[in-house]
Amino acid sequence: MVLNPGEGRSPLLFQKIMLLPKWFHANGELIYRPDSQGSGKRVRILFLDRTLKTITGLLAEFIFADTYAGKAGFLQGLDARAKLIGVLILIVTVSLLHSIPFLYGLSAMVLLSAVLSRIDAAFFIKRVWLVLPLFAGIIALPATLNIFTPGEPVWIIGSIGKEIRFGPYVIPSEIAFTKQGVSSALLLVGRVGASMSLILLLTVTTPWADLLKAFRCLGVPQIYVQTLNMAWRYIFLLSRIVEDMHIAKMSRTIHPGKTRAEQRWIAGQMGFLFKRSMQLSSDVHRAMVARGYQGEVRILSVFRLQKKDYVWTLSCAGLAGILIYLGR
Repeated sequence: MVLNPGEGRSPLLFQKIMLLPKWFHANGELIYRPDSQGSGKRVRILFLDRTLKTITGLLAEFIFADTYAGKAGFLQGLDARAKLIGVLILIVTVSLLHSIPFLYGLSAMVLLSAVLSRIDAAFFIKRVWLVLPLFAGIIALPATLNIFTPGEPVWIIGSIGKEIRFGPYVIPSEIAFTKQGVSSALLLVGRVGASMSLILLLTVTTPWADLLKAFRCLGVPQIYVQTLNMAWRYIFLLSRIVEDMHIAKMSRTIHPGKTRAEQRWIAGQMGFLFKRSMQLSSDVHRAMVARGYQGEVRILSVFRLQKKDYVWTLSCAGLAGILIYLGR
């Protein structure tokens, strides 16, 4: 349709309005029709998907946990070298302790220090007591039975009627938890939990660059520190690449293939990931050399020991001596 220009206007100005065809206005059918019956059903995620998602999530939380290190808390204001020395003293103490109450009491003190350092208690407990200590408890569970650890029965599970001998090994007629076995399991879990608590407290309250510099100040060889730094930085990147490859395959898969075909695909992706990691390491090294890297990473942070750093170190040493003396 063409509109004629008004009187007094230039005849060259025309505004053309194109009419839309009728089919453009017609409403078609929905491309996707949601199923009302399946709206209340829970979607089941495969084990491999959940594992990859959980691993990358945990790595991201640990890598980007510098938010806690930037807070004004109890341990954040200490020198990184003093914190490292104090934590190492306490970890050695944990390995020498044989008292279960002292081990769990030390874990409670570490938790209190984390709270005073403005670390969420739920975050700290979840990252410590729901990972390796629980796993160590599952491993130590068979040792609590009188099949493996003879001793005083605490709780009888069942009876098999008579003893069974396999050479020097004897299965007693009554299967029970023993006092000695339970004590050994609690000791193992307590040591793992206390050590993990100390390590997590150190890494969360200290910037990663300052922690690496503290290692170098204590005489740790540069090759180990640099390898740890690179592994810490790029393990998250490589795990994210693995997750992306898996999601890309799942999004293009209509029907799962045979087991042998899936194994070949996984083997191929492992080779591709190894090749990509080697290429990445080469590119990173060339980039570092181009920016002046000569074998030692220079960190701008300047360490200065203060009175509170000496107090912290002496307190850790004194606590270690008391625990070892009383818990022997």
